[in-house]
Amino acid sequence: MKVLLATDCSNQAYEAAKALLSLPISEPIEVTIITALAEPYVSVPEASQQWYPQLLQQERVRSEQHQDELAKLLGERFIIAEKVTRPGHPVRVILSEAESIHCDLIVMGAQGHSFLGRLLIGSVSDSVATHATCSVLIVRSPGEAGDASRSDAVSHAKRSPITDVTVGYDGSAPAREAVNEMAGLGWDEATKFELLSVAPIYDYLLGTGLTTAAIENEELVFREMQQRCEEMVDNISDSLPNATSCVVHDQRVGPAIVEQAEKTNADLIVVGDAGHSLIDDLLLGSTTKYVLRHAGCSVWISRQHRQ
Repeated sequence: MKVLLATDCSNQAYEAAKALLSLPISEPIEVTIITALAEPYVSVPEASQQWYPQLLQQERVRSEQHQDELAKLLGERFIIAEKVTRPGHPVRVILSEAESIHCDLIVMGAQGHSFLGRLLIGSVSDSVATHATCSVLIVRSPGEAGDASRSDAVSHAKRSPITDVTVGYDGSAPAREAVNEMAGLGWDEATKFELLSVAPIYDYLLGTGLTTAAIENEELVFREMQQRCEEMVDNISDSLPNATSCVVHDQRVGPAIVEQAEKTNADLIVVGDAGHSLIDDLLLGSTTKYVLRHAGCSVWISRQHRQ
């Protein structure tokens, strides 16, 4: 499994490294660590351009030192394939490297920990999550603050692995492949997986009120989703023996997934990305976008079906 860890030398980058280290996955993982430096001269005033190369070199040195620390941390368990420091816009640099190494998963920290921060459409994490062709893990660790050291990272990773996962499941191809991606990674048997389906609530309150047929149709959809969810749980029982199914009634799929994850104290939400075109990727109201921006925990966007 090839993983690209994107870092900007921030505390969020340490959080992403810690989350990667804490994944209870038995499959061998090869990690490339990448940092994007500012584009030379793009936004630098003319008066400052004489000393900008020196500043860029200082940032490169700082980046390489930071990458060395992450490599020592992750090298205890993973294979460190390469450490890359490259000038350019972060989104372009990350996506280009992911394509060149045929990456299976991009891991990076969330840009904002506040509600407002999660809504920043132009953030690097949001853009990478939207336009990547492989799966993306956006790490969000509520309550973690201050500077992290390597020893802190090791300690936190050992005591706080991902133990509870909520998977959005509607029976579609992206959802099935998202579940299959999880089942194929060799998680620890104790890891809890809840496959969550959201059965729609229809508004039938037209002139004559709520009809019996409407209620029966709603319950039929609920039972069908419940059956599909339980069948998938049975299919993955060998790989994920601690998987269960859950179906809830709600008009809002994204909020229902986020709320259920909060109720179960999930460490991770997994959703399949159904977008296949530029128009799909720009639909900010999609379930994937909502979960990414509103979840209080880390989010894994699966694109296994695109590979």
